[in-house]
Amino acid sequence: MRRALTGIVAAAVLAAADLVAESRQVAVSPEVTVRIESDEITLSAKPLPGEGLDAFVLRVTDDTRTKKRIQELNRDVRHLRRDLFVNVPYALLSPAYKKIAIEALFTQDRAEPQAWVHVVSEESKAPESLWKISEWFTGDGANYKKVMTAGKIEALPTAPGQSVRVPRDLLLPAFREAVDAAVAPAPPAEAVLEYGADEQGRYALYRLARGEALYSAVVVRFTGLLHAEDVNAKAAQIARRSGISDVHAIPVGFGVKIPVEDLAVEFRPRGDPERIAEEKSRLEASQYANRVEADRLSGVTVVLDPGHGGRDTGALVEGIEEARYVYDIACRLERRLSKETRAKVHMTLERDAPCPARLSDKIGETRSARVRTTPPYALEDSTIGVNFRWYLANAILRKAEKQGGAAEKTVFLSLHADSLHPAVRGAMVYVPGEKFLTGTGVKTGEIYSARREVRDAPKVSFSRRERVAAEGVSTDLAERIVGSFRAAELPLHAFAPIRRNVLRGGREWVPAILRYNRIPSRVLVEVGNLNNPEDRQLLVTRSYREQVAGALVDALVAFFRPEKDPTVTAQIPGAEDVKAR
Repeated sequence: MRRALTGIVAAAVLAAADLVAESRQVAVSPEVTVRIESDEITLSAKPLPGEGLDAFVLRVTDDTRTKKRIQELNRDVRHLRRDLFVNVPYALLSPAYKKIAIEALFTQDRAEPQAWVHVVSEESKAPESLWKISEWFTGDGANYKKVMTAGKIEALPTAPGQSVRVPRDLLLPAFREAVDAAVAPAPPAEAVLEYGADEQGRYALYRLARGEALYSAVVVRFTGLLHAEDVNAKAAQIARRSGISDVHAIPVGFGVKIPVEDLAVEFRPRGDPERIAEEKSRLEASQYANRVEADRLSGVTVVLDPGHGGRDTGALVEGIEEARYVYDIACRLERRLSKETRAKVHMTLERDAPCPARLSDKIGETRSARVRTTPPYALEDSTIGVNFRWYLANAILRKAEKQGGAAEKTVFLSLHADSLHPAVRGAMVYVPGEKFLTGTGVKTGEIYSARREVRDAPKVSFSRRERVAAEGVSTDLAERIVGSFRAAELPLHAFAPIRRNVLRGGREWVPAILRYNRIPSRVLVEVGNLNNPEDRQLLVTRSYREQVAGALVDALVAFFRPEKDPTVTAQIPGAEDVKAR
């Protein structure tokens, strides 16, 4: 009986695979489009400037052995043209491009701890095959039984709008990495917000749950604001808008009205122009995830930048100076990288007393800190000091390239401890958002021209491709850091631990240390919030600072050991059923 039932279920799965779905096409960027037709996904891409066929194949599929199959599917293409798209079936795509294709077509999909949640498209004329869903996310349609069991799916075929949970252990690498980086279940905006309008304009309604506060559950979560003055001001505005007289006595289930224009873009209504533009920008950047491998960081240059120093203490809360504690973390990180990896490490700062050779509870001074330019700059002015740091980082990159290194094997980590609203806690990672990297960075004056690093390359500007690539590869590094912090059970920001820009006082920008920095993989890590008592208590302990250093080492090692998709090679011979478009 069980065998017969299994046969019936399998037949239903295969029958569903034969149903014809509506053909849909999504433009990710001017160079990349994705389409789905009859449950078959195809990504079409144009070559990059100067990119030959071999390089194109390696970039899009991660395996040069797919070249022959791609030529067959594209009428034996031998020479690429910048104006023509090359079609690549989903089965042959690299892990990164598989994730791009899925997120472009299924915008409600999301990563949650321990599972990827696929939401069956409501735009399809027929239900998606559970076999095909399993094939997309696990590489093998036969895994549909395990997907059914894990997701407690009792009926076939799937229905539009249905959520299908694919367990982490079954997932292909790109989706598994996203799951590992997921902070908490993140349902789409439509699942937690109700949208409406009244005489004051459009709003999103959120009903407070038991134990939730207006500051953290609403303002921090849905607007993206972090700094105390911004959070407090916005909470007061939202309270007035919602008819709340006492923000400390809001009943459970009370509907809080948030003006749509105040929402972070990911919480805007579906179809909102800013949300659509943001999603496409993020997808375009994700094409540039790191694909360079380096065993134990061999050949990798790591630039460590302890924030502040000299006359600038950074955040100062209850006698705790940001500069001293992040310098201590940088010293621990430098020590571990030198001991545990083959990386070459450069610190942007130096001080009278070098980093201790052994672990110590003692926190060194940073008043003598100076930027290691030629000649060094004593940190009298914090703004000038930041400018010299990115000039120095660019000089280190140039030197690494002259010595035969690749820009892709150079990374930059700036370490800080923020001072935010007390309700915010945990680490965050900032990456250089593409739209904030326009313009030219150049500093003039005697103090700058006196430094060799400035004279050698005084101006910095980026092409659009460089801007997009920097956001993409830096986000990849940030995701590794978040995943590593999670694995070490270190606190992370609850809602959005990775950010493309700073939002404060009604302005948005990328910190100068990232904006004018030419190192492609560059991040600014806020290891905690000094205004939060729990974070502050952690930062002053040696064990926490050592854990942070260890987590960052693990993240760097993982970043340069990209996990290949094991299904690509196996599927090349059997790809004959994929028709050329």
